[in-house]
Amino acid sequence: MRAAAAVQYSPSLYVAIYALVWTLVSATLDPTVPFDAVEAFNWARNAQWGTPKNPWLVGFSMWPALGLRPETLALYWYASHFAAVAIGMLGVWHLAQRLSGNTRLAWLAMLSLHLSGAINIDILPYNDNYLLVMLWPWMLWLFVRAMCDSPRFWPAFGTVAGLAAMTKYSTFALLGAILIITLWTPCTRRPYRQPAFLLGVAIFVALVAPNVLWLASHDFAAFRWVDDQIHQRLNLRGLRGALAAFYPVITLAVVMHLAGIRFKAPPLPVWLSACVVLPPLLPILVYFTVHEGGRISEWLQPFAVPLPALLVACAAPQTARRAWRISRWLPAVGLMVLVGYTMALSMNLRNAGQKFAGIKAASVTLEQRWQARYQTPLAFVGHDHLASWLTFYAPSNPRLLARWSATQRPTIYTRDLDESEVRARGALLLGRPGRSCRDTNFSRTLALWPTLSIEAQETVPFAYHGGTSPIALCVAYIAPQR
Repeated sequence: MRAAAAVQYSPSLYVAIYALVWTLVSATLDPTVPFDAVEAFNWARNAQWGTPKNPWLVGFSMWPALGLRPETLALYWYASHFAAVAIGMLGVWHLAQRLSGNTRLAWLAMLSLHLSGAINIDILPYNDNYLLVMLWPWMLWLFVRAMCDSPRFWPAFGTVAGLAAMTKYSTFALLGAILIITLWTPCTRRPYRQPAFLLGVAIFVALVAPNVLWLASHDFAAFRWVDDQIHQRLNLRGLRGALAAFYPVITLAVVMHLAGIRFKAPPLPVWLSACVVLPPLLPILVYFTVHEGGRISEWLQPFAVPLPALLVACAAPQTARRAWRISRWLPAVGLMVLVGYTMALSMNLRNAGQKFAGIKAASVTLEQRWQARYQTPLAFVGHDHLASWLTFYAPSNPRLLARWSATQRPTIYTRDLDESEVRARGALLLGRPGRSCRDTNFSRTLALWPTLSIEAQETVPFAYHGGTSPIALCVAYIAPQR
């Protein structure tokens, strides 16, 4: 009973338990990390101020995992995700508490996140959204505190805003709204005369400037990558994406009304927060309505996370005490989501429990074949997209045999790749799965490395998913030249 009471009155303890449980379940049952984990791991190894898809924080977040074995590396992926989500949930609690001044409403805002799978299931495939879920609520909280309470919050705001901007460029949509707000009236322009505000701007510029230089030297690859994914075409994906992202806050509003909670005109801090979050949604939804491609849910999920804090802050004080009627049932909803997720993986529904499990097994087997042949760790892999997975799951974590190219703009490459080192340590080339060595040609890769030559080839069985029939996979060996 004491433990339950401690959780009830401590949002920090609640989110810590939440993160621990989801980490253990996901790391134990989820068969293979998503490809975004492979990308983030390789970006961390490159240690550059940008990536072909995102700014630098996504790669930096994987730095602590460098040197870990594949099993521990996968555990770190899940643990870092849910630790960040827990910090973001706590940010929603503090944002709601500041906007509403009511602890019960703050709990309601945070616990309502259980209505969505965005903070647990949907968050796992993305290497950037979990960081936005962590940073955006705190960025809004610091903005409100700096504008309404004390200028001393501006340096912290500049730090969090800079980190959020270096997670995903969509953060600049919020920062653009903040810029307009601070320029709107003489009252909101007051921070421009405060030293703390100027210090916050300096911190933000210091965090962002290295990425600007990196983009300029890499043909603005991240922006071009987005443009490559999207094509002009009228569609309904924007509307469907909005419904999928915002149904939890809509559901919360309906449930609050049914529970007898009434709404009032929002106070100034709520207006400030709403003017930051809501206006950028309109151009994003319009753009994805007239353009097809990309993952609209990936764009909208972070916007939905702080909205419950804004909603509950509009509750009339005389009815706010009824919030606990709703809040006490929301952990049960979260538990139902966890049970459903566990059952789907345990029972392998729609192959969820065996998805890409064959890649893990193949990564270990292929390195064993390499070491049996050459008695040396596997250092480089390449040719087919499948080889990228070996950089994560092969025991020696080989590097990808791919240089940066401004024309091809690969999402994964190896920085400062030296041909003499590749020649000395050798490489393993993988053909396209489903083709034997008789039908596989490695000339595309060998043309980029004139001094390399294949010593041997063999066709091995391979399966993407556990329990599926194997297909042919051609493996080519470039022998180390000691």
